[in-house]
Amino acid sequence: MWPDVESLIKELEQIEGIQSVSKGRFFLGPGLAPTFQVYMASMFENQYKLLARSENKVQEVIVEATLGKEDMKSAILNCTNRVE
Repeated sequence: MWPDVESLIKELEQIEGIQSVSKGRFFLGPGLAPTFQVYMASMFENQYKLLARSENKVQEVIVEATLGKEDMKSAILNCTNRVE
């Protein structure tokens, strides 16, 4: 259980235009992220793949949404500001 990721998922689920949020793979990445960070890794049709990182932990978060790329970016920014 990773509280930052759980909080991020709960925050994303509240946003209008987001249909579902689920976890993808969890893995240990190279290098260390000093703080909790979320990146938009890829987008296919209405599905976004986000990567949540902290230290060397990486969790994929899959988001299905009708939001455009810029709206999705601002949604992620709003959620990560509330999580930290």
